[in-house]
Amino acid sequence: MAPPVSPQGRPRIWAIGISRLARAFADLIPAYADRAEFRIVGKGFEAAASAVAREVREGRLDVVVAGGSNGAYLRQHVDVPVVLVKVTGFDVMSALATARRISPRVALVTHAATYAEVDEFVRAFSLSVPAYTYLTEDDAVARVKALKQEGIQVVVGPGLVTDLADRYGLTGVFLYSGNSVRMALEDAIEAARLRRIEATRRDYVNTILAHLNEGVAAVDAQGRIQSFNPAMERFLGTSAAAAVGRKLQTLAPNLALEGVMQSGDKELEAIHKLGDKMVVVNRIPILGEAGTTGAVLTIQDASAIQRVDRNLRSRSRARPAGVRYSLDDLAGTSAVMTALRELARRYAAVDSTVLIGGESGTGKEVLAQGMHDASPRRAFPFVAVNCAAFPEALLESELFGYEEGAFTGARRGGKAGLFESAHNGTLFLDEVGDMPPALQTRLLRVLQEKQVLPIGGLDAVPVNVRVIAATHRDLPALVSDGTFRQDLYYRLNILRIAMPPLRERAEDLPELAELLYRRAQERLGLERPQRLPAAARARLARYRWPGNIRELENVTERIAVLVAGRRLDGEALQHELQAAAPELFGDAAPAPAPAAAPAAPAARARRSLARVKQSSEVDHIRRVLEECGGDRTAACHILGISPTTLWRRLKGA
Repeated sequence: MAPPVSPQGRPRIWAIGISRLARAFADLIPAYADRAEFRIVGKGFEAAASAVAREVREGRLDVVVAGGSNGAYLRQHVDVPVVLVKVTGFDVMSALATARRISPRVALVTHAATYAEVDEFVRAFSLSVPAYTYLTEDDAVARVKALKQEGIQVVVGPGLVTDLADRYGLTGVFLYSGNSVRMALEDAIEAARLRRIEATRRDYVNTILAHLNEGVAAVDAQGRIQSFNPAMERFLGTSAAAAVGRKLQTLAPNLALEGVMQSGDKELEAIHKLGDKMVVVNRIPILGEAGTTGAVLTIQDASAIQRVDRNLRSRSRARPAGVRYSLDDLAGTSAVMTALRELARRYAAVDSTVLIGGESGTGKEVLAQGMHDASPRRAFPFVAVNCAAFPEALLESELFGYEEGAFTGARRGGKAGLFESAHNGTLFLDEVGDMPPALQTRLLRVLQEKQVLPIGGLDAVPVNVRVIAATHRDLPALVSDGTFRQDLYYRLNILRIAMPPLRERAEDLPELAELLYRRAQERLGLERPQRLPAAARARLARYRWPGNIRELENVTERIAVLVAGRRLDGEALQHELQAAAPELFGDAAPAPAPAAAPAAPAARARRSLARVKQSSEVDHIRRVLEECGGDRTAACHILGISPTTLWRRLKGA
């Protein structure tokens, strides 16, 4: 982990030198007092490294400037930039010239390497100046002692060497010029500035990483961890302090990044088992101009991704796409449809609750969407819910929403109900006659108070919603039976409109059939839609259409799938039509219910109109089921009702 760096105040720089280099620092540093906070430290090697490490841990040191073997040692042993006082060829020649004026017996001792300029200088002037190198302090001591024995009188070198020469009775000539020291101080100030900029960027990135739920680890080109956020600590059970600097492969072998660093290719969305968790892993190489410089590993909890996916799908269901239909989509030129569209436009202009009646499949939702589209609320949501399609508890949470922790399995943060989702818009309650009695009470209160109390909530939420309800049931009869609240019926039945069954507007049948047949062909991708075959039109005209427009749409689509785009003669066409729509070849009208024995006067009085209607519905459902060979899915398709409604009808029989 990189040592802490404070971006505040002037850069803090240690100038480390002994004797002559320390004096050179002292002469030049005052000129930089306004740009950096310098401290001259007269220590070397291990003692200097220990002092530097202590200051770095405390965040009190930005850069070190040193020379010769001391600087080389510090570069290997401290975790902070070390700027070396560099010796130029001019410095060496100047120092040699000074030394030659003192004595012809001169030697040059430098750290680690000699200088090509010196060799050229010596050859050019036919000088005899032996040059030596040293690596450690012991090497320097041994070399100075040997030079004294050889009769050398003047030694040119860095501070350590010249101090040793003075100690052993020789003359030392300091190698570094004032200009070299000055350049080193300038470089140290610039290095500190750049380091603080990098530290600020690193802190910014680390702050972002610390707030991610996704685990992130970054490694360098050697695979050693450089960054390790708190989420990754939780995934791998290792602290950042223990992880940074280690090779990721030793910490988590199955998550190693060597493969992507070698190939340079990303590995995305791999699935791994980490302990008892399934995780999604991404491996991404970091590419620079010189090739791969490292890689990044990210880890996401698979269960968290699944929760997000469920929430998104739940929100999508709770807030369905708005309006697809307008009142012009209510096709038909019959007098009854013309009057219905005119009435619907008048109703659309006001906010009163509307109750739409009509058999299943007549287009009640199309009418509701059309009224919303023609209303001042058209720019706001249209939200639809089928009250017969949900169990009571689920319907309650869908309609009214819930607070966090309201019940087992409640989503974190709670959920807004459909009333809130439809705020300023329209809520369409389809099959409202099948709403459970307990929810009828809550619905009545919302309609009266115009505010919703979520499940588990304490504060009601005001809502501005126009309600359009629809049902194929006889609500007055349900009120008489006590299965539907009378006060709710009156609250819903402010504006009433009835969708006529298809059999009562037979003059619209040809237009509707052709329209639906053309749409079916377009969905099949036929470039040139054809008209319905004449034989099919004749059969359609004689049928009674118990499933209304929904059934007509299903039948025309079946005919299009089997017939459209094919050349068929009369007999073959009849065969295909009978295969596609066998119901068109049965009796035109449903068979009458079996005659019942005359009831006693008292029994006849108790037998309400609703019960007669219910009995007729059940008989028709059973006939359709029999025609479908007991296939309930096919029967629901023909009847235009949901499986739940079918089950309720048969259960109540």
